[in-house]
Amino acid sequence: MTSHALVTFWGVRGSIASPGLHTVVFGGNTSCVSVETQDYIIILDAGSGIRELGQYLMKRTPWKAIKGSILLSHTHWDHIQGLPFFAPARVKDNQFTVYGEGKQQLSLAQILAEQMQSPYFPVTMETMFQAQTTFREVEACRMIAIHTDLFVTPFRLTHPN
Repeated sequence: MTSHALVTFWGVRGSIASPGLHTVVFGGNTSCVSVETQDYIIILDAGSGIRELGQYLMKRTPWKAIKGSILLSHTHWDHIQGLPFFAPARVKDNQFTVYGEGKQQLSLAQILAEQMQSPYFPVTMETMFQAQTTFREVEACRMIAIHTDLFVTPFRLTHPN
């Protein structure tokens, strides 16, 4: 049996999105890559590109629940700023597992929720995220099972935080 995966780069920019005609070819959104199989989606980072990915998924499968994982390389703003605008997270039948690292006595869920607290954002994460969402904290060099026959081993990078 042959299996196929579709890899799409929804955002490749660094600290700030720069959409426009001059970035059409290489993308103007911040970090977000999707890997789609027939029944599952893996999302690498949740920069501003995840908004367009969410719009695509909602149009592509409006009648079918979306199941997937979101793997966060780290929680710098440019890697999580699109999460509040990810439309599939607002659909209760969808299922997502978010993987990442907690920091400084804060869980991954707390870190992500803080970017959506007043006075920084008008809607809380609890209100916005209606999908069945599980947050899983990862440790460096400890392999995790993401989906059937798919395993990931996170490791530390030379990057602040």
